[in-house]
Amino acid sequence: MGFDDLVFVTSNQGKLREAEAVLGRRLQHCRLDLPELQTLDLQQVVRGKAKAAWELLKKPVLVEDTALELAGLRGFPGPLVRWLLVSIGPAGICRIVACFEEPAATARCLVCANNGTEMVFGEGAVDGSIATVPRGEGGFGWDTTFIPSGGGGLTYGEMSEDDKNLISHRRKAFVALRDALGDF
Repeated sequence: MGFDDLVFVTSNQGKLREAEAVLGRRLQHCRLDLPELQTLDLQQVVRGKAKAAWELLKKPVLVEDTALELAGLRGFPGPLVRWLLVSIGPAGICRIVACFEEPAATARCLVCANNGTEMVFGEGAVDGSIATVPRGEGGFGWDTTFIPSGGGGLTYGEMSEDDKNLISHRRKAFVALRDALGDF
């Protein structure tokens, strides 16, 4: 079985829009409540989601996960950033980083296509920093806190969707996957 007719398993419409914009095509998608390993290892999280999605759908699937790695916390929260957002929100992330000498952070995305016999990955990372306070109305999750290097000092949340999609960690990951699969 190849990777034709991949189903993007996500409940996040923002991630779906970004993936479609980057890939330049509509994607089949499905909302599934997948178990998610609670670990700092992004590859383990994505590999687990890809296996679970395949088992539920029995067709080629596409999954992704993101990590926000704070330099001052040696990479924490990484893929656990969702729980940090739930507990303290974007403003709390800014307050935590204000305690560090350097507000450096890395946004990372890992995508995986799984056809039941083979998994193909694409990874993208963008270095940047965390704003002193959340800024902007766009995006989702922690977009209002992350200032990507090369983004003109704007947070992802202050950028238009098109501008964010030109430089984002998710773009890099989907382009890497597309290249690995040969324009699936």
